[in-house]
Amino acid sequence: METPTIESGSGLRWELAGTGSGGYGLGRLTFRGRDLAPPASRAVALRNVATGERTLVAASSAERLDGFTIRLRGAAAVEGGRLSFEATVSVRDDIPAAGLEVTWRTDADLTGWELCLAYQEAFDRRWRCNLYPFAEDEAFVSEAPLTYVGVPAALMHTPDWSTAVLFGIDPSFDYLDPTSWTGDVAFHFADGVTPPEFRIGGRGMRAGEHRLALQLLVTAEDSSTAAVTRLVRDWSALNGYRVEPLQVRTPDEALAIFLEGRRKTSAWQPGIGYQLEEGDPDSDVVYIGENPLSAYFEYLVFERTGDHLWRDRSLEQLDAVLRGQERDPDHRHFGAIHTSFDLRKRAFDSDDRGANVGYKPDLVAHIARYLLLTWERMRNHEGLDRRDWYDAALRAADWVLRQQNPDGGLPQCVDIETGRRSVSHTAGRALPAVLAIARITGEPRYVAFAGELERHLREVVEARMRFTGHHPDLPPDELEEASVWGAIEYWLDTYQRTGEAARLERAVADASLALLWWCPKQLPWVKNPTQCASAEQQHFLQYSVYCYQNRKIECLERLARHTGDALWHELAERVLQGILWTQVTEGDQMGATHERIADPWLARDEDGGAGFDSLGTMYIGEQSLDAMLQLVEMGWATPAA
Repeated sequence: METPTIESGSGLRWELAGTGSGGYGLGRLTFRGRDLAPPASRAVALRNVATGERTLVAASSAERLDGFTIRLRGAAAVEGGRLSFEATVSVRDDIPAAGLEVTWRTDADLTGWELCLAYQEAFDRRWRCNLYPFAEDEAFVSEAPLTYVGVPAALMHTPDWSTAVLFGIDPSFDYLDPTSWTGDVAFHFADGVTPPEFRIGGRGMRAGEHRLALQLLVTAEDSSTAAVTRLVRDWSALNGYRVEPLQVRTPDEALAIFLEGRRKTSAWQPGIGYQLEEGDPDSDVVYIGENPLSAYFEYLVFERTGDHLWRDRSLEQLDAVLRGQERDPDHRHFGAIHTSFDLRKRAFDSDDRGANVGYKPDLVAHIARYLLLTWERMRNHEGLDRRDWYDAALRAADWVLRQQNPDGGLPQCVDIETGRRSVSHTAGRALPAVLAIARITGEPRYVAFAGELERHLREVVEARMRFTGHHPDLPPDELEEASVWGAIEYWLDTYQRTGEAARLERAVADASLALLWWCPKQLPWVKNPTQCASAEQQHFLQYSVYCYQNRKIECLERLARHTGDALWHELAERVLQGILWTQVTEGDQMGATHERIADPWLARDEDGGAGFDSLGTMYIGEQSLDAMLQLVEMGWATPAA
């Protein structure tokens, strides 16, 4: 029996397998002569949800349509009904990419059965799975139904990254729509047991015709960074990825709204700083962790406008930070700084909304960075040397150095009473902060520490493509998009200093990974913008666009400048306009931004039943502040005198 075969010029070959009984399975996929997995005897599979029983279904016919396309047809009986299918298998000639598009029909409603689509059945080596925000570098993934992904694809790879596969849903398909049956798509993988597969219909499949289009891209590189960059580049080419236009307001208009709102808001607490947010009863605090960045921003505004309101607030915020520092040289936490001021208790603490209590080295490094940057600007602009700020920053930075874990990374949280440290996380604030601290102070110990954090980033974080722990009120192993941008900023800073191409390559790889986490298009059932939005974190699923104590917009713009790839600039513009979509334009919170831009799968619907387009609480600091600082420093917006 002939076994149809198709092959691309890129080295991807798909050879169907005969079953010995006149049927056909999906067979084997090879890339540059190497099998991705043992041959598959099935075309599709049916799974009983209650029992886990699986029925492998071979195709009864296979027809080679051309050098790049094969069509299979088959059918199976399911509990008195009949399921028939047509599967089109294809390869692209110019890109190592394959397609598996399946159309199936049922003559009765199917209850308790799933259709399972995969490119393999068995295993002959270990595999790992990355599926943000649910899994990074995991041997087991089970998401049913699948929601809050960006690009709806699993990044599969061998532990050494010598082979990597991006296996997912064609983004042009109306995938994961909760208003239709496609919202019942699930993804499952258990290394050595269950191949990476998409399951459809587990909660009931109506009689009639259904369709799902899958894509598979393959690469064989020598590192995780090279593999991710190649896969995302090929995915973009395969799907003709383009940034959708969005224009809300100009940067100057947005900055004017923000400054007018901050000038008048009741969130300003004299002598302390700005209240964290509006709308959350647990957030009656001033977030001391952002005070120095806020002070730095407002001092820049003072420099450009001469308005002493901003200078006065800048000084008040930094002086408040100093009051929250441990100043006893004999204390185990000499130099540590509390990251919160409880407005009800009128006291400093590091409770972070009552969760994950303890000192936060990553945040303390962030505080030290902007203490020093504001000290430097004031000295240069006015000739005023606030040596107490400088000394406080060095005490804080030295405390951070003393918290280093044996693996070279930083714990996210340190117990105040015992000094016990959590596991290391990405430390997305500390990575670029230590470089700034080293530059301003000239102290070699900070240069050495930056090198040790870099090693942890390369060998632990990026080797697994596992970016974690940016939200201080959540566990240190929490997957979240915000943490990757500190790593990107670090690589861009060191590339500009050294000119080493490998550093720019790492920045591109990390940004490419982030692009996989972003929604690639406008979801048709959501009115609010969704392209470039991503799941904020595992424990608080929602689609967000904000910058959270990172320099996302500025990093994207620098990537465009250094690589010559205009896509990064287009993404920077789109992210900014998405943030401005959530900007509050009137009232006491004028200038603030909302915590989310959409809730596509209603994970936050309990917050008031606002539906897919709910926006959540408002932040006049943090998210809005980080974006506005970047606009001023990049020259995209200028404060009006």
